[in-house]
Amino acid sequence: MSEINQKLIEHLASLIRIDLNSDESQLFAGQLNGLVEEFKNLQLVDTDGIEPTGHIGDLVTIMRIDESSASLDQEEVLMNAPDRNGMFIKVKRVIE
Repeated sequence: MSEINQKLIEHLASLIRIDLNSDESQLFAGQLNGLVEEFKNLQLVDTDGIEPTGHIGDLVTIMRIDESSASLDQEEVLMNAPDRNGMFIKVKRVIE
């Protein structure tokens, strides 16, 4: 994997629409490179003869039955909307 640099961090920040200054992007690049190095160290661990595990304990997922319940009617939901267009909730555009 190539090194995570400031340019990559700035590109990722623009994709997720957050503003980072130069110091922040440089800091994050350094931190992420440190994490990548730690994962490289994990690859050096000898796991021969060790059975793969999904959980370290005997945890059981308890699933409940999916039950329907009363919900708000459409007009009640629209009354709480800050802005609406007919029978739709109007939101700020998020995709260019």
